[in-house]
Amino acid sequence: MMSKGLRRTATLLAAACAATVGAYAQQMPAPVANQLADGVYYWSAMGYGSLVVVSGQDVLVTEPANDLRAPMLRDYVATLTDHPISHIVMTHEHYDHVGGTSLFPDATVYCHVNCQPIFDLADAPFDDVPEVDETFTDFMRIMVGDTAVELHYLGPGDGDATTVVYLPGEKIVLTSDMYEDQALTGAAWVDDKNYTGTRKILNTISEWDLEHALTAHSVSTDPQVLRDNAQYYNDLYEAVFQQLKQARDEGGPFAVFGVIDSLPGSIQLDQYSDWANYDTAIASHARRMMFSIFHAD
Repeated sequence: MMSKGLRRTATLLAAACAATVGAYAQQMPAPVANQLADGVYYWSAMGYGSLVVVSGQDVLVTEPANDLRAPMLRDYVATLTDHPISHIVMTHEHYDHVGGTSLFPDATVYCHVNCQPIFDLADAPFDDVPEVDETFTDFMRIMVGDTAVELHYLGPGDGDATTVVYLPGEKIVLTSDMYEDQALTGAAWVDDKNYTGTRKILNTISEWDLEHALTAHSVSTDPQVLRDNAQYYNDLYEAVFQQLKQARDEGGPFAVFGVIDSLPGSIQLDQYSDWANYDTAIASHARRMMFSIFHAD
C-alpha cells in the first residue's frame, strides 16, 4: 500500500505534469476546422489532426490523442451533431496518439492487430493505454451511417501498426507521422520509422484518386504535399541505395559496414534544401534509410 507521503508526492507530481502540459497547450495555435465533404471534417488542435465523419446517428473520429485534447474534440463534434462519438480509429500504436479514449466509454475503438503487442510491453507514460475493441489484419470497412471508411494496412511505416484511413466515396486519405508539409521530420523523431515501408505506403496512396490527403501533424489537405513527399522518399532511397550497392560491389557483402559512419553525412538532396529542418535532419534521414534498407526495418 502506498504511504501518505508517497501519495502526496505522486499527487504533487501529477499536478506539476498537468500544469506543464496545460501551459504547453496554451501555447499551441487555435484549433482549425475544415469541411472536406458532406459530413466529413478535418479538425486540428494541439498539433494533432482528427478526421471527423458524421453520418446518420454515427460519428467516427481518428485519434483523440490525449486527455487534454479529447474534451476539445468532443466539444467540436457537439457543434456538428447531437449524436455522441461512436467509432474511434487509431492510425498507429504510438502513445502520443492513442490517449483520450476513456472520455468515450461507449465508442468502439479500432486499431491494427499489431497495436496490442506494443501496448503489452509497457504502460503509457502520460495516458491510459486504450482498450481496443476491434482489430484488423490487412483491411477493414466501417460503415458510418451511409459513409464507407476503409482501414488499410500496407505494411509497417511509422510504427508496426501503420494504418491508412481512406474514404473512397469522398476521395480522402489520412495517415499519421508519415510526412510533413514542406519539411523533414526532425532528427529526434526518425529512429523508430521504417523508411522503406514508409516509401512503399506513400508511393501506393499517392497513386489513388484523391481530393484531400491529410497527415495528422499538418493542417494541409493538398494531395500534392503527399506526392512531393513520396518523391522525397524515392530520391532519398535511390541516393542511399546506390552508395550501399557500390560498397558491396567493390568490397563484397561486408563492405557496407565500412560506410555506416560516413554514408549519412555524404547524402545531399539539394532539391529539398528549402524544406524546414533540411540542414539539421537530412543526415539522420539518410542514416535511417540506410538501416531500413540494410535491415528491412
